[in-house]
This record gives sequence, structure tokens and C-alpha cells, in this order.
Amino acid sequence: MKLSIFLAGIRPSNWLKLYQSIPGTTTTDDYELVIVSPYDLPPELSDKKNVRIIKDSGCPTRCYQLGALHSRGEFIVCAADDGIFTPTMSIDKAFAARPPHSKGIVSFTYFEGDITSEYKPVSMPWHLGEHSIMRMLKYAPNHYLLLASFLVRRDYFLEAGGWDCQFEQPGIACIDLAIRLQNDGAEVVLGEKYMDIAQDLGREGRASHQPIEDAHIFNDLPLLQKMYQTVPNRGRIDFDNWKNAEEVWHRRFG
Repeated sequence: MKLSIFLAGIRPSNWLKLYQSIPGTTTTDDYELVIVSPYDLPPELSDKKNVRIIKDSGCPTRCYQLGALHSRGEFIVCAADDGIFTPTMSIDKAFAARPPHSKGIVSFTYFEGDITSEYKPVSMPWHLGEHSIMRMLKYAPNHYLLLASFLVRRDYFLEAGGWDCQFEQPGIACIDLAIRLQNDGAEVVLGEKYMDIAQDLGREGRASHQPIEDAHIFNDLPLLQKMYQTVPNRGRIDFDNWKNAEEVWHRRFG
């Protein structure tokens, strides 16, 4: 199989729309969608041969790690289930732009927000040095690119250890991931926008983000700040670190 797209899922109501948007981002039909979630697939997806559900109630980072573990594709892309893929063939373009070696990675951009609401779409700065918090960290090279979502060879990603599930939410875990992989010699290039995130900012959307914000404030950001003020040249970790994360994430399901 060429491509696995995987995600940590808490919004089954958006999964069909997300699945239907995949042909707008890649012309390959040799792909699968892997959803890691405590919830069941909606009926519209239950008979799709290229959609699989992996049951887990852990934190989002643990679920993403399991998504990579259970993927079958040569290449992997992580997605978010509060968005849809933009119809710009961004994954096809990433295959063309990826540095042609095992550590070649394309970092996608994306928009957060919904133009139909009071929240306006924003695109993040994509170098660590463009963020004031990162500039204050001793061992976070300013020129490194962020890896919020990306196209990467699955075998290299697993060898390098994937996400560190000490970080509960992917936002901060992806900063740590970006530094570790680039410390390891990964060559990262910036790709195009691949998703519009948070299409539904109604009751389900906003309420679902509170556990993420709590993890950011009370665990992830303090951990990142301590780690990158004291640990130089942080690189590969054990991929099985997900086993140390709690099986039921207390902020959402506890």
C-alpha cells in the first residue's frame, strides 16, 4: 500500500465528510484511512474496505502514535477530524516535492478557523524562530520547520520513535517531534495547505477543545520548556513510549 492517512478521532459526525474529501488531495487510490477512537465508525463508513477503526481511549498523542503503528502504507500522513482536505492535490504535490531519501519529509500547512463564524482562518508561522516561546528555549533551533502534519516514510518515522506521548496533545508534541527529527538529520521542506481545520466550531467543536487547552497549559508547555532548556541534541526515542501513557485519558474520559 502506498499511503496511510490516520487520525485521532472524537468527532464521528465529520468522518464521512473528511473521507469524501481525500480524492481532492491525492490521485492515488492505493490508500487507507485509519481512525483511532473509542467510538464506532458511522454506518456510511462501516463497509468501506479502505477505512479501519482502532479502538483506544488514550490522549490524542497516544492515539496518533497508534495510528502510525497500525498503518500499512509505505508513506503516512496524519490528519485532524475537525477538518477536511482542501481540493488542491497537496499530497500528490508533497510526493513530488519530498527530498528523495529515507529522511525526506514534507511539512503541510493548514488553516484553523471557520469563515462562517466569528473565528477567522489563520495560518501559523512555520519556523520555530517565528514563535516567541520557541525563541526562549536554549535547545530549539530557530531555523527548524514545524511538523504539525506531514508526509513521511512510515519506516523512518517508527525508527525515530514517533511522538513522545509524555505530551498529551499533538500541538506541543509536534514541536518536540520537529526538533528531534531534524536533530536526527531529517530534511524537511514546506508543502502546501492540506486541510481546513475546525470546520464545525459549534457546541461539539468548542467543547471538545477544552481538554486540549488544559493539557497544553498544565502539562505539555511546562514539559517542553523544561526539556529544551536542559537537554541538548534530543533525538530518537523508543516508539513504544505510547504504552506509558494512560489507557483512558482522564481529561476527556476520566
